Amino acid sequence: MGTSIKRTITTSLTADEVAQLDRVRERQDLSRAEAVRAAIRRYVGVIGGLPPVEDPTEDEIEALSAGEAEFARGETRRLEDVQNELGLPTK
Repeated sequence: MGTSIKRTITTSLTADEVAQLDRVRERQDLSRAEAVRAAIRRYVGVIGGLPPVEDPTEDEIEALSAGEAEFARGETRRLEDVQNELGLPTK
């Protein structure tokens, strides 16, 4: 990797997030900066491989709303039942 200009970014973390970061980085023998850079590289690598986010269509929004209303009324079905109806394996 060639030499590149470094930029400083600033962010805020909760005390719990800092504690989690410190536990992980200490196990890996990393500084906070090294751990954050590694986390950013991993995040960018994973997210960069995903398709772009698309806005739902009107039909999809309507279907989601109908499903949420059914769920609120207690009209639910077990996933296993749906899988069986579709001929899919349940495990």
